[in-house]
Amino acid sequence: MSNAYNQLSPASRAMLVGAMVGGGATVATQWKSYKQGDVQAEQLVSQATKAALQAAAIGGVTTYVAGKMAGRPALSLLTILAAGAAGLYLVDQFSGSNSHE
Repeated sequence: MSNAYNQLSPASRAMLVGAMVGGGATVATQWKSYKQGDVQAEQLVSQATKAALQAAAIGGVTTYVAGKMAGRPALSLLTILAAGAAGLYLVDQFSGSNSHE
């Protein structure tokens, strides 16, 4: 299957980078627990996958929204920060890991 052009959009690149960073950070923070036997391999993979998907979604959405604000750097920065904060809040709410429990 071929594309009309061989380039990823900035939002797609942000999603890929977000997935790598989110998943990699989770594996890095859980690796010691895994080696000590406190965390099973399935749990490690599940947590890393979940973090990768969350980071990819937040990165992609914020980059897409910022792209729509191109040419207005201050507004673009504020939009990225607001969309990122909103994304993190929604991820926490949907994952059930809010601080009230």
